[in-house]
Amino acid sequence: MSRRGAALLLFLASFGTFGCARSTSGPSTRHWLPTWAEAPGDPRTAAAIGFAQAQVGKRYCWGGTGPDCFDCSGLVQSAWRWGGVALPRTSGAQGRVLVEVSRDQVRPGDILWWPHHVGLYVGGGEMIDAYHSGAGVVRRRAAIPVRVLRVVPGDPHRGP
Repeated sequence: MSRRGAALLLFLASFGTFGCARSTSGPSTRHWLPTWAEAPGDPRTAAAIGFAQAQVGKRYCWGGTGPDCFDCSGLVQSAWRWGGVALPRTSGAQGRVLVEVSRDQVRPGDILWWPHHVGLYVGGGEMIDAYHSGAGVVRRRAAIPVRVLRVVPGDPHRGP
């Protein structure tokens, strides 16, 4: 793909034209998070973020849970599995079982949720997600989510 084509693709993607699933409401591109680095609060969160970071550059595939390609919820599920936490497979199921917190309480390891799409907040105002087939797994500035979901310590279905 030419440099110009890649730039156009990224521009279109920033408006939610493409996405993890077929949705008419893509993630907003307005910036809403701090840009300073935040450390993960516990070893399981650090492991999940480390796993997601190691997948950056891999290709997107619908329904993918790795190791060669991922979709959005497969990446989040696999990352948290690496951290020792079992999460549901789909973004919808993840949205139903995890605890919602307010946006101003976001911290590394939280799951940024939109209808039919999720990403892992990694701190410093950034997220890692498997956005679409043209981008694959990327680390990028976090978009404003519809919901912020947290893996809760002590709950066998919601966290360590």
